[in-house]
Amino acid sequence: MIPSRRRFWLLALLATLWAIAIIGCDRLPQSSSPPLRIAFNLWPGYFPMVLAQERGYFAEQGVEVELSLVGGTIMSDFREGRYDGLAMTIGNAITTAPEQPIRIVMALDDSMGADAVVASPEIEAIAALQGQSVGATLGGFGELFLEQMLESVGLSREDVTFVESDPSEVPEELGDRLIQAGHTWEPHVSRAVEQGNRILFTSAETPGLITDVVFFNEAVISDRPDDVRAFVQACFQAIETWQEDISGGTDLIAEALDLEVDDISLDGIRLLTLADNQQRFDPRDESSLYQNAQLYTDFFLRTDAIMAPVDLDQLMDDSFLDLT
Repeated sequence: MIPSRRRFWLLALLATLWAIAIIGCDRLPQSSSPPLRIAFNLWPGYFPMVLAQERGYFAEQGVEVELSLVGGTIMSDFREGRYDGLAMTIGNAITTAPEQPIRIVMALDDSMGADAVVASPEIEAIAALQGQSVGATLGGFGELFLEQMLESVGLSREDVTFVESDPSEVPEELGDRLIQAGHTWEPHVSRAVEQGNRILFTSAETPGLITDVVFFNEAVISDRPDDVRAFVQACFQAIETWQEDISGGTDLIAEALDLEVDDISLDGIRLLTLADNQQRFDPRDESSLYQNAQLYTDFFLRTDAIMAPVDLDQLMDDSFLDLT
């Protein structure tokens, strides 16, 4: 299982969290169907869902949605049936699919620089990592991210020593010389740079590799397609209005999640519109989810995280992108 890539938010803002937060219950419409139960954790790319709740877009579309803010138990909770869908990385979807039938219905955001490999000052280029120790959460997308970085200069994983590192601890591990480079994200990238380290590589150079998606249990897709379509449409509406009014949208999200406005930033994050999604779900497009999902599938097969290939045609469901 891939550890949640958003743990730093949970640690840094622990005082503001509740174990399971039900957001916007007082705005839910009356419905004969139970609410769609969607879980997420604290990553700004997921916040369009919160904005859709706060601005009443779910209600306008006629769907009742229960958003739950969850920590490290999010994947186990989903497997136990506590949620109908999750907002998580595409890598999480790949490791979940062999265990239970799911469908990806939309992509929410791309990391476009928010993830980075930072290195100690003497490492001036990626090639200088040969023979050095590099840190990442092994078995997760960070390890694949490092592989992609090495391959960009003709190196392979055999040319370095991979070390298990919590991304939040990379700045300290660089300072203690336990590693010479490591994968992390903000605010830890800035902390590392302030300590004299340098940025070697960012997710801006691996477009689509670190993409967050929404996936639902296949039974929910079959039983409640209209509700899923309404959910998707409301999320795209929230993405559009947040992009049009960053300040106003951020204020509403901060209030709903009991966060400081400054704790919510889209720097290095690209929210994905309906048009973006139509490209991502096209197997022929260079930015297609299929290409990067295949990278994850191959990676997880090599690392024994999954035992058989994932049927990507079965996993991807673009039927909810036709909103006419």
